[in-house]
Amino acid sequence: MKQSILPFALITLIAAFPASSDGQRGVYEEVPYNNNPDQFCKLGYPPHNWMSVVPKAGIWAPIVPNAPVNSQYIATFIRVCTAGGIPMPISPGAGNKAPKDPAATF
Repeated sequence: MKQSILPFALITLIAAFPASSDGQRGVYEEVPYNNNPDQFCKLGYPPHNWMSVVPKAGIWAPIVPNAPVNSQYIATFIRVCTAGGIPMPISPGAGNKAPKDPAATF
């Protein structure tokens, strides 16, 4: 009886606490332009009356100064574009299989 409880307990613990890589996660969000973050960061979103000024800093500006700006994608622009140049940490055992492109680590 005790022999059957031990494997069950171990499997339960493994399922309850999955392994993680030091809690860091990549940045991924759906963006306009057919989900193309490069184009989104370069252009901003002119249909909502704002454009990208300095993407890596998350700076944007309205296209028409006195017209209303739709802010639906502005928070996404700031999160995605400011995190664009930060590669994800690679596990020590990855060897030559480690991706070269930071976007491939998502």
